[in-house]
Amino acid sequence: MDSFQTLWQRFHPDAVPVGHTLENNGTWNLTRFHLLPNGRDGWVSRVEYRGLISRFNHLATEILDAGAPVWLILPERSAPDWAPPEAVDPAAKKRIHRLKNRFGLTPRWDYYSADDKAIYTISAGEITWPEGGIARLFVDIHNERLSDIVLMNADTGAVVAPYGAGVYVSQPTPEALMALISNYYGWLPQDGKGVLRFNPAQMKKSSFQMSKSCAAAIQRALGTG
Repeated sequence: MDSFQTLWQRFHPDAVPVGHTLENNGTWNLTRFHLLPNGRDGWVSRVEYRGLISRFNHLATEILDAGAPVWLILPERSAPDWAPPEAVDPAAKKRIHRLKNRFGLTPRWDYYSADDKAIYTISAGEITWPEGGIARLFVDIHNERLSDIVLMNADTGAVVAPYGAGVYVSQPTPEALMALISNYYGWLPQDGKGVLRFNPAQMKKSSFQMSKSCAAAIQRALGTG
């Protein structure tokens, strides 16, 4: 088995590294941060745009740890009746090629998704996470030039999965996830659009405290308050 696949499955035996599938996982310590105001998916000023990319990088660096070994994971989808964007768009093909070359991404394994009726080829490469993050990566994700990218800390298994205006994050323990939320609860989604899940087995031995304002933000995110 490939070394990356072995590491991924050691940390996450019940999941595959495809960004849009992670929200459905029931055994992770998982939440979602939305990084534009009022739940919007698009920015309305250059200041807001710069703030969005800055928050992407700030959260990623907080979770992945500057200077730490990180796996950058690129899933590519194919199916008999579905052509991926890079197959029909020369610009997309070049972008994928540049990404692979820049970060040394190589194919690691293939799997078939019955839900998507598609085959995913998982390419990955180990990098050192830079202090300021990788702005170009998040710009391309926000502008829908890349999708389903996953980043994993090689030492802890912590995961960042960016989407257009936010990130899904998973931490190795419930305590670590709650510590992160306590620091960034102002970036949680509102109006019941949030996600908060904990590993059931770990929760049996876990305990944590939070401020009243953090608890209120979680209730708004989950639509329970």
